[in-house]
This record gives sequence, C-alpha cells and structure tokens, in this order.
Amino acid sequence: MQTNFFRKRSVLTKYQDLINKINLLEDKVRLLSDSEIRVKVSQLKKNYSQTSDLNLYVPESFALTREASLRSLGLRHFDVQMIGGLVLNSQKIAEMKTGEGKTLVATLPACLNAITERGVHIV
Repeated sequence: MQTNFFRKRSVLTKYQDLINKINLLEDKVRLLSDSEIRVKVSQLKKNYSQTSDLNLYVPESFALTREASLRSLGLRHFDVQMIGGLVLNSQKIAEMKTGEGKTLVATLPACLNAITERGVHIV
C-alpha cells in the first residue's frame, strides 16, 4: 500500500476535528424546530458579543447552517463542502470545479460571520 507523504499537512487532517464536532451536532440540530434554530442563532450572537471570538462558534454555526440549508433548499453540505467553508473562513481560497457547490459552501462562513452583525460580503 502506498503511503500519503502529504498526510501530516493536508487540509483534511487540519480540519478533521472541526468536521467531527459539526457532524456530532447534526443529530441535535435536526431535532430543533425552525423557531428553535432562530433562538440558537440569537444565542450565538449574544455569546459572541461577550467573547468576540468567532472560532468558538464555528461547529454550532456550521451545523445550524447545514440544517437550514437542508430544510429550505433541500441541499445538505457534504463534509468536503464543510472543509471548503472552513478554508474560506480561514481567509484562504478554496478551488472547486463546476457543480461542486461553491455557492452552498459560501453560506457557511457567511452565516458564521453574520453573527458579528457587521455585514458580510461574498465576492
């Protein structure tokens, strides 16, 4: 079997812990009603105003965004799309081909950064 020499520095390994946390929250978020999701987002905004650290809210925000997308659009973010969102949130560029869900990926960091209530621009 061939070994992956790039494994230690791969994007996947860098973000795998966050992906696992997001996936663990998925079942809990799925059980919430639409109004409960709105309350959760309001709680995230309140908590952010006290801590000013967005990194604390990445897993919950991404899980809420994934569920909102599934309910409203019928599209669920796959793990690779979550990684794309994490890369964008790290202020890096995520290259994706046609049909891989670039627009869907952009919703993840957009919703997270909307918590700051300073406005979000997607280019």
